[in-house]
Amino acid sequence: MSKKNVYEILNDFKAASGKNERLAVLKANDGYALRQVLLGTFQKEIEFDVDVPKFNRQEIPPGMAYSHMTSVLDRVYLFVKGHPRRPDGLTAQRQKELLIQILESIEPPEADVFVAMLKKDLKVSYLTPTLVNEAFPGLLS
Repeated sequence: MSKKNVYEILNDFKAASGKNERLAVLKANDGYALRQVLLGTFQKEIEFDVDVPKFNRQEIPPGMAYSHMTSVLDRVYLFVKGHPRRPDGLTAQRQKELLIQILESIEPPEADVFVAMLKKDLKVSYLTPTLVNEAFPGLLS
């Protein structure tokens, strides 16, 4: 399990040269947060239905955020269309409020990754569903 933040893993991936090195970065940093971000980004059946609101980017020293990616990913179901755990009557306004709370509780680079996942575009060259399935067989259907 990786001790790196997801944005650090993605930076390592971007710096890697060649497919084998990129695969090695993914495999070496296997963990819940990375897998969930990749799943949220690339799994076509997962549809996010929240507009990303403006939020205050906190100036938080690395490692000192109120929360971390692993814990906020446990609440991503709130933004997934048709998710069975999503409360009935959750309004778009309340979704935005919850998303702001989440984004403001984590380090800004992690917030960027969370937003990119919601938009289903991590903006990382060479990071494709095919490569993800090669690194983590069966993760994506």
